[in-house]
Amino acid sequence: MKKNNHIHKKFIKSIYKKIIFIISAIALFSVIAGVVKYSLTYIENNPEKYLPSQK
Repeated sequence: MKKNNHIHKKFIKSIYKKIIFIISAIALFSVIAGVVKYSLTYIENNPEKYLPSQK
């Protein structure tokens, strides 16, 4: 019975590790996506700073 409980605790720990990993990966991707989206919006709103002037 004691051995079975140990396996169960290990199983729960691995689930928690997977959940934390998935949540942190989603958070990281959303931060990166937000920065990219903000940068593109900023460049679109201020093209004179980034695009070469055509004369």
